[in-house]
Amino acid sequence: MRAFFCLPLDADVRAVVGRAADRIRRDTHMAASWVESSNYHVTLRFLGEIDPPLTVELKNLAVRIAHGCAPFSLGLRSIGAFPSLDRARVLWVGGETPAEFRGIAEFLELGLAGLGFPAEPKPAVAHVTIARLKGAPDPRLGEVVGKIGALATRDCAPGAIVLMQSELTPRGAQYTPLFSVPIPRQKEV
Repeated sequence: MRAFFCLPLDADVRAVVGRAADRIRRDTHMAASWVESSNYHVTLRFLGEIDPPLTVELKNLAVRIAHGCAPFSLGLRSIGAFPSLDRARVLWVGGETPAEFRGIAEFLELGLAGLGFPAEPKPAVAHVTIARLKGAPDPRLGEVVGKIGALATRDCAPGAIVLMQSELTPRGAQYTPLFSVPIPRQKEV
């Protein structure tokens, strides 16, 4: 089964991000696979195909990481694209990647290496994918994104590390949580 680790988002943050995605979709003409707002999340690490019994070890790893991390928040206010807006392949909403997020991603990477996963070539960046383009971006994309400006979202404090199953269907990816490990709201003393 295909799986990835992620941080879920609150419904109000997903709604603000969804309105921005809807505006981009309405004001541009691009062949794209748009992510449903109910599926918005911040990916920590894509794993690819895994054997179902491995989820036990993955959950143990997530428990160790969650219990060792300090509470933090993410500000998801900027719209951008990988590799850039004029050559967009993936549209996203993100912001500054906080040290705590990078720490979780680094500990996750170390733990996954111990389980035999190949190293991720690039450092994790805190972002929410809103669309994957299937062709060239609309030349007006940068202008549309500029008009939207910074999103009026509140900072979100991730409450859990989730291992999500991703099933590819003709209607897009369907996500099913396999487990969720709470992130403590305050550091234990």
